[in-house]
Amino acid sequence: MSEPGTTRAPASAGRLLVIAGLFALLTAAVAGACSLAGQADLSFTIWKLRIFRLTNAAVVGAALATGGMALQALLRNPLAEPYILGISSGAGVGVLIGLAAGGCLGLASWATTPILALVGAVLTCTIVYTIAQRRGRLDPYALLLSGVIVNAFNGAVMLTIFMLVPPRVITSYAGWAMGRLTDSVAISAGWLMGVCVLAVAAGWLAMLLRAAAFNALGLGDDVAATVGVSVHWLRVETFLVVSLMTAAAVALAGPIGFLGLIVPHIARLVVGPDHRRLAVVCGFGGAIFLMAADTLCRTAGDLIRIGEMPVGIVTALCGGPFFIFLLRRKFREAPA
Repeated sequence: MSEPGTTRAPASAGRLLVIAGLFALLTAAVAGACSLAGQADLSFTIWKLRIFRLTNAAVVGAALATGGMALQALLRNPLAEPYILGISSGAGVGVLIGLAAGGCLGLASWATTPILALVGAVLTCTIVYTIAQRRGRLDPYALLLSGVIVNAFNGAVMLTIFMLVPPRVITSYAGWAMGRLTDSVAISAGWLMGVCVLAVAAGWLAMLLRAAAFNALGLGDDVAATVGVSVHWLRVETFLVVSLMTAAAVALAGPIGFLGLIVPHIARLVVGPDHRRLAVVCGFGGAIFLMAADTLCRTAGDLIRIGEMPVGIVTALCGGPFFIFLLRRKFREAPA
């Protein structure tokens, strides 16, 4: 049976493989084009650094886009995404604590940072989820408001950490907090990326396997329950998986906002509302979006002689107006 409101055929395994193959080729083509863009002479060393950075961008983009798709499906709220709900900032607090601990105690940051980021993301999810519940149901407006409040609190915690760390590291911490990808090929950076790739791949697969449940949930909690979906455990599982993917993304690039809002909406325009298709397309679409955005930041900064721009600035400039547009449309569609 096709999704309500669409005439698209159901997503069979064969169709999903075709869609995945096409988008994988498109992602590889975009990565290749982005690796050639830039003003510096393209030696093999520089190309290798760009490929490493683009890989980071692809992993982060896939994580945030898939996480945004899952949260929007779970909460039936088109405004939900990891940054707006405070999950990214919670992971950011964990990352900063991990970086500070690694510097002070000599711990391996590639190991401590993802773990503490996951703890911060899960703790934030728990707080936001608890605040937004009313008689066992989630209030979408309370959810957004609690996300804003938790975001502000986490921001204050991060500023406090800035005040406590040595002045020589504040600049690097501040650059990370604005959302910045690295092209470092140090051993620690390679280990960190390896851990994060595994986390994002596992989360992406989990959300693809739960896509049919998300389709059922779109018809309402009661209908989903009648077809065998455990709504409560689906929420718990989704929040945990999204926390894992967001923690990996923040550990690699800092709290990048609104990507998880923009990409799922674009993906729905391309492949429709079936979450089996969306889970595939959002992963590749997020990778393409962030690779292109980071390449724009890297090249535009050199052209206008201001140095490298953090990619988080571009996503915020795109996502802010997009969020306002969606919010206004939601208000217009709400019953009087």
